[in-house]
Amino acid sequence: MVSCGGHPCRLPLAAPPGADVGFGFPWWVWLVTGLFAVLALYAAWDTRRQRTKVPRAEQVAELKKELRTGAPNARGHVRVTPGRFPALTTAEAERVANEVGFARQTHGTKGLWLFYREGTRPGSAESADVRGGPRLDELRQSTAARRMAEWSRARDGFDPLDEATLKAAEDGVHKLRAKRDRLVMGAALALMAGAFTMVAVGAAWLDGTLPHGFTTGSDWSAYVLGHVVAAGGLLLGGHWIRRGKQATRESRTRHQPVIAAYRDAVLAREAESDNRPDTGQG
Repeated sequence: MVSCGGHPCRLPLAAPPGADVGFGFPWWVWLVTGLFAVLALYAAWDTRRQRTKVPRAEQVAELKKELRTGAPNARGHVRVTPGRFPALTTAEAERVANEVGFARQTHGTKGLWLFYREGTRPGSAESADVRGGPRLDELRQSTAARRMAEWSRARDGFDPLDEATLKAAEDGVHKLRAKRDRLVMGAALALMAGAFTMVAVGAAWLDGTLPHGFTTGSDWSAYVLGHVVAAGGLLLGGHWIRRGKQATRESRTRHQPVIAAYRDAVLAREAESDNRPDTGQG
């Protein structure tokens, strides 16, 4: 017994040989985590390698399509990952965006390409307007815009210069975007809960404490709950991910063609204005 100021005191006992003094996870947990990390890195590398084989012309066309059909986020940006277009430099991507009426934000990008519709102010209250163009009454005065709208009516069966049609598409994009964001957040939380619980339950099974809890212990309800949370979190997370992808596809199919046709009319009006000769008298 060691004396502490004239009084006996106890020293902490050392861990017995072979005891786990780490974070409570067995070695196989760290091994599986490392394997998943290696597989994720390899998948990212292989995806980029495959993208480098895509011809530059196809990447330019894909970027234009992404800008024309992609709905801006809450701050008015169309977010593009540069890794999807390895054949294009940032300057080349900016030139491609200018051809379809977009400008690129140069600050606060965090490694992304942030494009916004020319004539809008990203980050302002007006960015909620996914149209990003002039008023319809101004657009209808353009012969080129009206011609583009007539072509859309004949091809797609809708009028991109009709206020009701455009407003319905705009509201649909906003609703599906909000739905997708909620599903993504819910899926992330569910997958995290399911994955952590699965690791804990798996460690308990391998350590032999889980069967003991079912037979003689008083914590069987906690183990049952652990199985339910692990299975439910993983299944629910996967289900919400699929629903989020479905919402994105639904938005691209139902609403974004109207927005894209409206932007085509805007581009036609801008091209008409650029080609119009100066009639000012000196």
